[in-house]
Amino acid sequence: MPKEDQPDAFGQHANAEINSQQLDSLELLDSILSLQPVLAGADGESPEARVLKEIAALDEKIPVELDYATLRWKMSKDSDPLSVVLVQEVSRYNTLI
Repeated sequence: MPKEDQPDAFGQHANAEINSQQLDSLELLDSILSLQPVLAGADGESPEARVLKEIAALDEKIPVELDYATLRWKMSKDSDPLSVVLVQEVSRYNTLI
């Protein structure tokens, strides 16, 4: 004999039980995650602090943007294809940064 009544006993479709099972699963997983201990590194640093420290280190490594306006003005005197490509690539480089 099943522990719970089947949905059709209440006039519901057999798939009505799926939502209930999903909610039960989410509640169980939330309970398991809440029981996990807060992990700290060997130096007592929290994971969030380590991530923020890594972000700061990466932020220092990001190069500064190139001066697009000045380059474009200097290269406007030259109309050779290499100058045009250089100006376009500097624009794209700055966009990536």
